[in-house]
Amino acid sequence: MKTLRFLLRSLLTALFSLVMYLVGALIRLAVFWKPHGFYRPLCIATSIWGHGVARIWGMNIKVSGTKPSTPFFMVSNHISYTDIVLLCAVSPAWFVSKSEVSSWPGIGKLTQMALTVFIDRETRKDVSRMNTLIADLVRKGGSVLFFPEGTTSDGNAIQPFKSSLLQPAIDLNIPVHVAVIDYTTPEEEPPPEELVAWIDDDEFAPHLKCLLSSSGFTARVHFAEEPVSAPDRKTLSEAAREIMIQTHRELRKENA
Repeated sequence: MKTLRFLLRSLLTALFSLVMYLVGALIRLAVFWKPHGFYRPLCIATSIWGHGVARIWGMNIKVSGTKPSTPFFMVSNHISYTDIVLLCAVSPAWFVSKSEVSSWPGIGKLTQMALTVFIDRETRKDVSRMNTLIADLVRKGGSVLFFPEGTTSDGNAIQPFKSSLLQPAIDLNIPVHVAVIDYTTPEEEPPPEELVAWIDDDEFAPHLKCLLSSSGFTARVHFAEEPVSAPDRKTLSEAAREIMIQTHRELRKENA
């Protein structure tokens, strides 16, 4: 049963993603003459892709709080690649991703077609380029979302933030919205820190096979009611992280 479930979900994911990739290509082609004209239709396509993949994977999405209106600048905790599917579905935005993702088989092409900007973590100078790009995207009416922890975790705690990419919020004098993700699994499945969480050292293919073979899982995202503002990025980082920690604690209590 698990093998059949994995094969069926893999096939459906590939076919559906291919269709949405072609849709994205057509959107970009249709508005190539209009700078950033593809943003809104591509957001809709991205949301459709996220909801579709979530359904195929057996991801039950629950949303609480109030989603921010475009344009917004938002941060979220990071547990797994499933976070991308979840956030694409409920709150599509420009994602800031590490540059190596663009070369991953299959996924790389999707991220290049979708709303993704890439940063080279090994080059400190790339932070300045990325901050300029983020500011430009927001000025032109786009929304930006990134994971300030800089890596994934098992989901049991919020990791320290890297504040460098928060500088555009200071420069543009805009607040930062906070999203918090948490997962639960059925009793017959391993706990979410084993089934869903994808730590950097985990191999992707075996992890995905295990996930797609499962009976499913629940992904919950909560949007904090009030965005955060601060005079400098260090203070902003600390304030956003504190809200994330408190909200994460509350979600864990509700899911216990």
